[in-house]
Amino acid sequence: MNCNKMSLRRAISALVALCAAVVMLGACTEVDDALGSDLIPENQRMTIRIDTLRNLETYIAQSDSVKSRIKGSGYAYIGQLRNDTFGLRRCSFISQILPTQLPYRAGFGIDPIFDSVIFTYSISDYKGDTMAAQKFYVYEVNRKFVPEDSTFYVNFDAEGYVNPEPLFEFEITSPTKTSSRAYPTEAGLDYIKRLMQTDTVTYYNDTLWVNKFHGLYVVPEQTDSESKVIYRTETSYTGLELWLRDHDSIDNNLILDTIVASYACYAKDAKMGNIAANMVEHDYEGSIVGALGVNDTLASDPIQRTIYVEGMGGVMGYVKVTDQFVEKLAELGDEAKNGGYSTVSINQAMVYFPLTVNVKDPAERPVAIPFLDAAPTRLGMYTAFASLTGIPDYDHEYEESLSNYGESYKLPYGGELNRSRGCYTMDVTAYVQRMWSEYQRADGNLDEVKYRSIFVAPAADDMFTLGQVALQGNDAIEIVLTYTLMR
Repeated sequence: MNCNKMSLRRAISALVALCAAVVMLGACTEVDDALGSDLIPENQRMTIRIDTLRNLETYIAQSDSVKSRIKGSGYAYIGQLRNDTFGLRRCSFISQILPTQLPYRAGFGIDPIFDSVIFTYSISDYKGDTMAAQKFYVYEVNRKFVPEDSTFYVNFDAEGYVNPEPLFEFEITSPTKTSSRAYPTEAGLDYIKRLMQTDTVTYYNDTLWVNKFHGLYVVPEQTDSESKVIYRTETSYTGLELWLRDHDSIDNNLILDTIVASYACYAKDAKMGNIAANMVEHDYEGSIVGALGVNDTLASDPIQRTIYVEGMGGVMGYVKVTDQFVEKLAELGDEAKNGGYSTVSINQAMVYFPLTVNVKDPAERPVAIPFLDAAPTRLGMYTAFASLTGIPDYDHEYEESLSNYGESYKLPYGGELNRSRGCYTMDVTAYVQRMWSEYQRADGNLDEVKYRSIFVAPAADDMFTLGQVALQGNDAIEIVLTYTLMR
């Protein structure tokens, strides 16, 4: 009896082991079930597939419609930078200037003596040779140049608003400095005299002040086009400091005290003023970008297999979605080719813009790291660049509105640089689904498929990035589709 029980137990154990082995073998499958496609029975009315589409044409474009007004306590850019790829970029800015620190007594004391003037700044970012000293000139704005609702663009011409002779010149020798001695010209000494003689009523009235002192224009020296540095400085801490000494009221021969007055491009409590704008000049002569041609975006123009993106109103990528792309997209729902499936629902569409350096190749690593460091951290995609109208997936205004509630919010669109894969990755699901739907509604009329011109440029909240990047274009750009087919 005991022998029979033992035999039965062994038989049951063997059967359990056999079942477990069968289950394990069934689990070791090469089918990618991450999306659940293997869970859909064969007799169902849908199936999931993955495809890669290309058929995009790329060009290089540039727009002078980049808005450059500095909002609130924003950033001004000054300096110049040159490289072989993008040529020369020169930054300057124009700004109203307001008193922010006044002498402790009304006026400037008794018989004030001018001592020195300092140009102050707060550098939070920079690009270029930090060992290169760079000279700047400060000009006076000679007339009211801005209504409160003015819109400025990077190509704003300041020359018609400033006196021809500079007030001061100063030099920045290091990004760690916060001020530089400014050397006045004859016009500058006259400007200082007017600051000292202005009554206290004007000093404490923003309207009277900006009507008398319209502003300053700061520009790098333009006697050469050598590569130096571009600095980003916060407007709250950018401006002038005037240092003087006054006399004792009893003995006028004695120096009483040192007096300091400060003037900034942004004053927090000002009831008017605080208007400033960046200007940027681009010169592509002798550069790789210049040789390729900018704004060659017509059908007759040559396709560029490399596209370039830079901030500050520079060049950007222009991507044309071809008829062939739309037709390939439409074939995904071709009933005759897909066993009766005719309706496409895009689960996800990811576009990959690869860099021109191979980050995975150890031999290219010495080049790849500085290349990645110089690139913009995020790129946007726009159907109309002048108005910064993003593709449906890149509703940057909605993204910004959510970020206003606290923690920074990012759309599923993404757009960030993937340093490990060496590409920018964007989720363009809504954009691709709209193209497919428009084609179906138009019964195959390609003219009815709209918004097939896409501008690839810096993210909307970082148009003045110092970043620059080269991307592989044309057929190197992939759009990977995960979609559901339905009968």
